[in-house]
Amino acid sequence: MRIALVHYAAPPVIGGVERVLEQQAQILAMHGHEVVVVSGNKGAKVQGAIMEYAPNFYIKRLRSAFTGCDVIMVHNMFTMPFAWDCTQTLAELSREMTGTRFINWVHDVDVPKDTFDALQLRAEHIAVSEVRRGEFCQKLGIAKTKCKVVPNGINAGATLGLTKNVSAFASRHSIFEREMVLFHPSRIVARKNIELTIETTAALCKMGIDAVSIVTGAADPHRPESQEYAAKINALIHKKKAEEHVLLAGQRFEASDEDVRGFYDLSDALFFPSKVEGFGLPLLEAAQHRLTVFCSDIPAHKEVAGKHAEYFVLTEKPDAIAARIAKALKKDAFGARKREVVRQFSWERIYKDYLEPLLKAG
Repeated sequence: MRIALVHYAAPPVIGGVERVLEQQAQILAMHGHEVVVVSGNKGAKVQGAIMEYAPNFYIKRLRSAFTGCDVIMVHNMFTMPFAWDCTQTLAELSREMTGTRFINWVHDVDVPKDTFDALQLRAEHIAVSEVRRGEFCQKLGIAKTKCKVVPNGINAGATLGLTKNVSAFASRHSIFEREMVLFHPSRIVARKNIELTIETTAALCKMGIDAVSIVTGAADPHRPESQEYAAKINALIHKKKAEEHVLLAGQRFEASDEDVRGFYDLSDALFFPSKVEGFGLPLLEAAQHRLTVFCSDIPAHKEVAGKHAEYFVLTEKPDAIAARIAKALKKDAFGARKREVVRQFSWERIYKDYLEPLLKAG
């Protein structure tokens, strides 16, 4: 489907509507639609979209930009008083292009009813919230049944500033949709005790929790013992059928410092079960990312983290450790809200629950 998104301006201009338009264009393009972004600012750029510069929204330029479009989503231009001659041109095209769906996407309402009525607009109405729908319908005399709600979404990867590698990794493995994400920053060496990460993650899954653990490091190609250990932990992952629950990121790409910061921001907790450490820097890094720390009860960890960690002895059963993690994270209101926001407002969720049905309804 060819879909046009229209607004006074598009990125790199900074603004709330501009950001929504950009991310809406990207999710539509990801799902195979041909997306055209039409704006009045020269040099606008939205990844994945065809850009159409429409100075002053001249009608001939708009007709050309809208050629072949099945749907034209006009963001905020029919309900705000800016550049009203441009708005009138768009309304005229809505009456002229009877084979094309026009959608009035309402972010704000600041025009009087008689001015809006004079447009003689032929369009469907979408508001970004129930509050805005109520204001739009009351102020402009539109029946509520004639206006649907499609919430704005959030691009969690962009909001967190994730690198391309980490963002792609998170998307590929549905990290944002998981119930629990544990982070184990570690090279693939035996003293890091990755077996316990695997066993504990498997125990969490057995409890009915969609948990995933991310391990950053890769095996050292110059050390045979590291290669042997990597083979051992890969075999354990396979044995536990945990291929989608214990992810060895280092086997996919070499993580930079920026990637590691992104993994911290994706996670709900640090899991650090080392048998031996001289210090334990991740215990401090996790604190900077507001993560709960679960770590082995070894001298270096107790020296570094003190009372600011949840400790387990190395002989403790994975089932018991998993139960403690689940209990502790249940009390983490901040983490729960973070996961809830992504599940409810990710652009993928907005597409599946709102945009796809809207497009199919036409």
